[in-house]
Amino acid sequence: MTKTLTITLPDALEQALAQTAAQTNQTTEALILQLLTQNLIGQEASVEATPLDLSDDPLMQLAGFITSDIVDAADRHDYYIGQAIYDEMHQDD
Repeated sequence: MTKTLTITLPDALEQALAQTAAQTNQTTEALILQLLTQNLIGQEASVEATPLDLSDDPLMQLAGFITSDIVDAADRHDYYIGQAIYDEMHQDD
């Protein structure tokens, strides 16, 4: 059984998490889960908490290179891509 948890982070902590996640080829969520598991349960992480290996993902090479005011891009990236395509297709309207 899993639960979704929403927390508010100070900007400095969010930036540190994002940078560390990018450097370790993990999502921020996977990194947080790993850190919580290690600190609360010990070094024995459950199979569910094992981060995905994204080292072969060519887009992960770009992680951390883009600065944006968009704070929900990880969750809503499909929406933003779709919106950009829509805007491009309707730019002459």
